[in-house]
Amino acid sequence: VELGRRDGRISTKASVQRQLPGPNFKLDQLNSMFARHGLSQTDMIALSGAHTIGFAHCGRFSKRIFNFSPRNPIDPTLNFRYALQLRQMCPRNVDPRIAINMDPTTPRTFDNAYYKNLQQGMGLFTSDQVLFSDPRSRGTVNLFASSNAAFHNAFVAAITKLGRVGVLTGKQGEIRRDCTRPN
Repeated sequence: VELGRRDGRISTKASVQRQLPGPNFKLDQLNSMFARHGLSQTDMIALSGAHTIGFAHCGRFSKRIFNFSPRNPIDPTLNFRYALQLRQMCPRNVDPRIAINMDPTTPRTFDNAYYKNLQQGMGLFTSDQVLFSDPRSRGTVNLFASSNAAFHNAFVAAITKLGRVGVLTGKQGEIRRDCTRPN
């Protein structure tokens, strides 16, 4: 991330809610949201790779493992064995504070395992798994799964472009000494 970006002095949950993709987004929704900021489908897929680290609360994906549809309680794009593991970690009516790793294989390593997981049907969110299940994006997932370097290079390019979206200028905002809080 480039240094010297001017950030606003106020940051609220409400100000970003419609700026982030939802866990149930389909490919067209993802592409549209990122395109509004000048980002391509490849950029979006690379940035989604950030899900190789971090965690998600059970409520954000529970529909996929318990009541996906009347015919299929489990989302058919989800690896069945993985879905059963998710059910054990996130049973019905689980404490909403419970969260699990988004990358079940290397959760503390920034690597291309996220894409390998998608190939195995182990994308935690619908918005993750659609990147592999939709043929329009599958090739990029396969490229990133096969090459950690290709993923890293694409991520650097995409995060740099993202960091240039909505930059404040002049007397607007401030350059923070600590990015986690206003000066």
